[in-house]
Amino acid sequence: MVLSCSLNQNGTVKIPLTDADWADWTETPKFTVEEIVELIKSEGLPILSVHASRDVGSYLCSEKERDWEKGKRVIYGALSVAEGLGAEVCVFHLWDTWKSSFDLRNVENIFLKTAEQFPKVKASVENVPTHLEGCSPFKLVRSFKHVTLDLRWASMYNELDAFESIVGSLVNVHLRGSLKKTKWILEHSSFDFYEALNKIRNDWKYSGLLTVEPEGRIDGSLFRSFLQAMHSLKK
Repeated sequence: MVLSCSLNQNGTVKIPLTDADWADWTETPKFTVEEIVELIKSEGLPILSVHASRDVGSYLCSEKERDWEKGKRVIYGALSVAEGLGAEVCVFHLWDTWKSSFDLRNVENIFLKTAEQFPKVKASVENVPTHLEGCSPFKLVRSFKHVTLDLRWASMYNELDAFESIVGSLVNVHLRGSLKKTKWILEHSSFDFYEALNKIRNDWKYSGLLTVEPEGRIDGSLFRSFLQAMHSLKK
């Protein structure tokens, strides 16, 4: 299970009022990191991975030092949530996907210095798209100790096979797919959803976390199909 929350620069957590498509985010109640941790704990929910706000990449790739400080707070807050919940992994979108130029060394330094304060949590960098000149997602993530592989992004850049060389660094795999009857389909991809899953688990011998990220809306009428599709992921 993945806890996906949005951490403000001031360290508070935003949770939507409802799951409605057009929830009014201006009316969303705000919770501190400590409050959200206690809320989840009180429900007894096992949390294996936390996903940090995607704002962190925009902050860290900014030319303004005050934005770097905001980025540090987002990283710290997300890792605090993960540590408080006993989550093994915390996932980060570490760069601004649209920027063609930014100080990569500065981004790495800020991230690593903040992450080292939480040795119990694997601060993992996801292979999100990039416009950085001369780079691809794999080239950017391969030097990090902990990496999250997202199938959609690997398909977009035709880089799935490249990740076998760093399988020892993989701590989470995002299984992106659309629900079609009782199976998952990775549309507009050079590889099949189950083909990729089999390769990662059986050929690469990966045994870490798998996170299902459904694409498209899944309403109550599809719940039984959803359960069968989840069952299809078993070995």
